[in-house]
Amino acid sequence: MARQDLRVVEVLTLTRTAREEVVGVLEANELEYVLTDESGGDSEMATISFPLPTQTVEHIQTRLEELDIDDELYTIVIDPEAVVSDRFGESDDPYDEVRGLGYQGISRSELISTATDMVPDRTIYLLMTAISAVVATAGVLLNSLSVLVGSMVIAPLIGPLMATSVSTVLDEPNLYRRSVRYQIQGGAVALASAIGFATIVKFTDLVDAGFNVSHLLQVSSHTAPNFLLVVVALGAGFAGALSLSTSGTIDLVGVMIAAAVMPPIGVVGVGVAWVSPSAVVGGVAVVLMNVFSMTLAAIISLWYLGYHPESMADVRRARGTMLVRISTLGCAIVALVILLARVTNSGLTEAIPLL
Repeated sequence: MARQDLRVVEVLTLTRTAREEVVGVLEANELEYVLTDESGGDSEMATISFPLPTQTVEHIQTRLEELDIDDELYTIVIDPEAVVSDRFGESDDPYDEVRGLGYQGISRSELISTATDMVPDRTIYLLMTAISAVVATAGVLLNSLSVLVGSMVIAPLIGPLMATSVSTVLDEPNLYRRSVRYQIQGGAVALASAIGFATIVKFTDLVDAGFNVSHLLQVSSHTAPNFLLVVVALGAGFAGALSLSTSGTIDLVGVMIAAAVMPPIGVVGVGVAWVSPSAVVGGVAVVLMNVFSMTLAAIISLWYLGYHPESMADVRRARGTMLVRISTLGCAIVALVILLARVTNSGLTEAIPLL
């Protein structure tokens, strides 16, 4: 029988005492393990390997940290493609004893590692964001939903957004600063790319004289009811946090997140090139509102799912920081919803004359 909800944990112990204490923890929890003695010559090193259900890794890691021998061991958590064993077909699952001891998701350390790995190299991130913005702008100009979907697929937006949420609940200031910096730089590059491409299209006569901008800008989600925009963004944030914390299919959620951001950026580019204030204001407002809503939803989800620092002092500090950021995001979302409502009610979304 094959299982995919397992992790293989390898503990490299540097001393005999550390090895004995780790083995004691595993035997106390009735876990099966393999010990490989690496003690060649005078060395006391050893490797201890054991499989664990994903949701119990946190529990065992906590027990190992309580030994206070972090300087005497390395812990590596491996995500295998599948683990095949007839033991999983037995009526008594050998991991029932520890299955309920932790949240049904990946451990805090794996969550941080996954979120960090999702933030790509800066150059690649900016290039992919620029390409995605250009494709989204082309999708708006072509009035093609398939092209817009293509821009969503290649947009690398989910990494920095999820990293911001993870770093907030787990009190990781370095990761938070890095992810926010990526989002700001990515947003600036996306807007510049969209505006530049739309401007080139306009002034190189790549569109005919009968080009109807007002019709094409209806592709923009900034003309949709404001409440529905928030619901979609919140859903994307909740889905992203849940997928990230349970090793779900995060790529598909990334497309959903990009769907809330890239088309409005394409509309902003077209709006600037054809001097449409309504498209520019509405598009920028929608982008910001969606990003803030997704971040807010992801932060709340991860905290509710039980992800927070270990010590009470760190928990209190993280909770205070989280409440400040949640309040700021909430106020910003309300302000943007009001702005979009005024833009809609003022009639600025009516037909836009060609220049």
